[in-house]
Amino acid sequence: MPDFSDDTRGLEHFPFLTHLEILPAWADAARLFLERGGPVMVLGAPDTGKSPLSRYLVYRNFAAGLPGALVDLDLGQSHLGPPATLGLGLYPPRIPGDDSLFPEGLYFIGQTSPVGSILEVVVGCRALVDETVCGGINRVVVNTSGLVQGSGALRLKRAQVELLRPSLILALQRDRELEPLLRGLGGITLNAAENLTVATPPGTVGDGYGKGGNPAGWQVVRLPVSSRASRKTPEDRRRYREERFRRYFQQARRLALPWRSLVWEGLPWGRGEPLDPKELQQCHHILGVPVLYGESAGGRKMLLVEEASRENPSLPPGESLHWLTWESLHLRLVGLLDAARRTLALGLILPAAWNPEEMVIMTPLTTDAALGVHFLKVGKMRLTLTGKELVYV
Repeated sequence: MPDFSDDTRGLEHFPFLTHLEILPAWADAARLFLERGGPVMVLGAPDTGKSPLSRYLVYRNFAAGLPGALVDLDLGQSHLGPPATLGLGLYPPRIPGDDSLFPEGLYFIGQTSPVGSILEVVVGCRALVDETVCGGINRVVVNTSGLVQGSGALRLKRAQVELLRPSLILALQRDRELEPLLRGLGGITLNAAENLTVATPPGTVGDGYGKGGNPAGWQVVRLPVSSRASRKTPEDRRRYREERFRRYFQQARRLALPWRSLVWEGLPWGRGEPLDPKELQQCHHILGVPVLYGESAGGRKMLLVEEASRENPSLPPGESLHWLTWESLHLRLVGLLDAARRTLALGLILPAAWNPEEMVIMTPLTTDAALGVHFLKVGKMRLTLTGKELVYV
């Protein structure tokens, strides 16, 4: 491999570098990352350059001849995988700057904001990082979402820090917008100008999981924002998501999945026992509309119905009925998971008449790979087949 340790030597092989303003503090942070190993987390508000910095760190690691990984946690503006997922890329076999829609790992969340799915995002983050550790890779860059304000942001980032025990937290900020969050995360906090004077504490080089010379186990380094970091409008962000979705489903095909092999997950099912035909018929009589599928947990029944019920059923105390229409699931974004809960691909439920034997999905997943689908995780988004967002449900 050519020597790319000098940033100017990589321009021919890594075109993305031509769009970067590599600040001295970024280069210092990259040296710390190379020295220490272990997960490094990149924090910042929207449009502060988290993705460019993350790519640069991956590039510096790659240029040093070391295996590395990038975990992308930005659900709305993801660079690895389609929106509504967390993505994992390995370098090699990929080269830095490869923003693939089909990376080595995906974790389906089903929406483009972590709000309301903090637990799933935290679990998915750890699951993807663990994949790299199991593969013997200990230099992992974790590009976090732009959620940095409010109690939800603190809960999310604190949980990620406590689970990952990063060797470094790199905080990009224009002014002091991250200070409340950084105080809540703990660790030893430095300004960018102090980087060169900080020696690695004894014992911090390693896997980054709680091993370190400082009591918190991690160090927070404030970094300046590049002058090339531009602010995006909500319309810019929407167009980016729709283009990523469009490209992801461009080569999709119709795939029929047998109902009997699927376990529903996500809203609204996956929490109870499936109703048998007799129970479905009883619910039909109560609501006055055909009931296609249902589950029961305690006194609560969640049903899939052919059409909305006009009845106001009278139920015994402690029991409740909730339902969704089959039509409301048309074009719903779903995750296709295997028995180990790994995300194999995304899909869209195609509009069609109800078939009790199978469900038809539009997905890039191959027919052979579809044999491994065990869980159908229902997201909160609906899309057209060209990637246009319809509505959150």
